[in-house]
Amino acid sequence: MSRAYQKVPIVDTARRCGLVLDSRTLGRREVEASCPFCGDRGPGKHHLYLRTDTDQYRCVLCGAKGNSVTLYAQTHNLSNKEAFLELTAGGKVYPFPQQPTPQTQEKQPRPLSERHEVYTDMLGLLSLSDEHRANLLERGLSEERIERNMYRTMPKTEQGRRLLAAMLRRCGHDLDGIPGFRTYYGDWTIAGPDGFLIPVRNKEGLIQGLKIRKDDEDGGKYRWLSSRDMPNGTRSYSWIHVTGDIHSKRAFLTEGPLKGDVASFLSDDSLFVCLGGVGAIGNLDEVLTGLGVTEVVEAMDMDMMTNPQVRQSVLKVRATVQKIPGIKYRKYTWNPAYKGIDDYYKSLAATM
Repeated sequence: MSRAYQKVPIVDTARRCGLVLDSRTLGRREVEASCPFCGDRGPGKHHLYLRTDTDQYRCVLCGAKGNSVTLYAQTHNLSNKEAFLELTAGGKVYPFPQQPTPQTQEKQPRPLSERHEVYTDMLGLLSLSDEHRANLLERGLSEERIERNMYRTMPKTEQGRRLLAAMLRRCGHDLDGIPGFRTYYGDWTIAGPDGFLIPVRNKEGLIQGLKIRKDDEDGGKYRWLSSRDMPNGTRSYSWIHVTGDIHSKRAFLTEGPLKGDVASFLSDDSLFVCLGGVGAIGNLDEVLTGLGVTEVVEAMDMDMMTNPQVRQSVLKVRATVQKIPGIKYRKYTWNPAYKGIDDYYKSLAATM
């Protein structure tokens, strides 16, 4: 039989790489090990899964994956051909297992101006699928507003994602420190689930970050574009989105950038300040003060009436805003048959 078809057992390869194996999982179809690529966030963790039936590995934390040959090549700085020859040679050396060093210092995002430039060029290279366009039209947005807001569909294939990163680098962008981008075996790519991208802007219109409206709603409908805990990846923060007439002295306060975009459009560009999550109020006072508003109107989803956890978070939002000098605060209520203010405004538009 040709050597090219020789089986290279993944567990044996892991031992030769000096990986720490979880002894409790030995003998199973999936053996767990410490990940040499991300460090597992500390000793005693085992996020690298070794499939003994296919001789492949995958880290559920950082996403690294491959087979016996690529594992050996990556950990020994060899080509795949060199790794294969060493693995299939007669002699074997098993180094003493060493726990990998975790990534202790989390990388912070690049300055806002740089993130805005990368994301703007990135969205300019992407398009919006017919399915996602129909979703946005159904919410009440117009074709013109959809284009102005620059919603775009995430590339579905890994090849498409790597091509996007390569095109941005050819445009002169450094992707290191840009949330969502990461390396995979030395090549830059973009992480995140399938869905469409929602730009999250500040009052000057600069893109602070991107949210994804997921096609698969398991685990929630929305997720920040982030590459946290991935090779050369960068975390995202829960930035506050500003949309509508920034000269207005009245700001509506709601949760979710897309909800705010829709509600603002359906109310003649009313000013909306949109939290990334109902509890994400880190710099809310700074944003409202910077806008110079004198009135804030609470327009949170109506599920706060029935969900105690949501209600507690909303009460914290109220307390934060009510402490800001010179701002009047009031609550906006509508027919509870409509969960969000965007749904309510859409119902009003339908009756006109």
